[in-house]
Amino acid sequence: MTQAFMRVEGARKAFGGLVAVNDVSFDLDRGEVLGLIGPNGSGKTTTMNLISGGLGMDRGRIELDGEVISGLPANRVARKGVARTFQLLRLIDDMTVTENVVVGMAFRPGQGWNAEMVARSENFLKIVGLEDKADWEASKLTYIDQKRLELARALAMEPKVLLLDEWLAGLNATELHAGIDIIRSIRDLGTTIIMVEHVMSAIHSLCDRCVVMNAGAKIAEGTPRDVLTDPLVVEAYLGEPHHA
Repeated sequence: MTQAFMRVEGARKAFGGLVAVNDVSFDLDRGEVLGLIGPNGSGKTTTMNLISGGLGMDRGRIELDGEVISGLPANRVARKGVARTFQLLRLIDDMTVTENVVVGMAFRPGQGWNAEMVARSENFLKIVGLEDKADWEASKLTYIDQKRLELARALAMEPKVLLLDEWLAGLNATELHAGIDIIRSIRDLGTTIIMVEHVMSAIHSLCDRCVVMNAGAKIAEGTPRDVLTDPLVVEAYLGEPHHA
């Protein structure tokens, strides 16, 4: 059997009596874009936090590129090759756009802050469409541009896996199209991505495969077309039984 690039195996996390993630398992291939979808409160962000090391698992195992990363703190998981964006933006407001990106590069193992990193940051800003605002203070950016910047900083870590937690949330129709195009360009570079998303047009156009969660458990897995017509998935989203 071929070794999966990333493997989540029997992940479980409870908060008191609430089981937020209940024995969830899935694999991720190198270069794949996986959608992690489901109704609000289904355990998607908690699963992302388990993968990134933001939360410790009660039980289970996560491997990346043949190495166990579960049980490591978030900073060490990041150094192993997992970068992420957050639902709430986490920028350094009084730094420039370039400086925010260089922070991402400086976090990589064995990397110090130098002029070459500043020059290399231009490439990541170009990918997200911020090259003309490199000298702006982060606090002066619009919401969509702050999201672009957070994404550029994550890319600057040159991750093995990029976690996008509702990165498209809160965008208007024009911004949404631009955001989908940015993620598509990152995918086309060969980046492996797990994305939590409620925008189904983005799931359809970007994802190779989806894992659907409800009440902490995985209820379906397959192509976007297949899972979004699954009666269990329709019922989870609409709250009523599906009849053909």
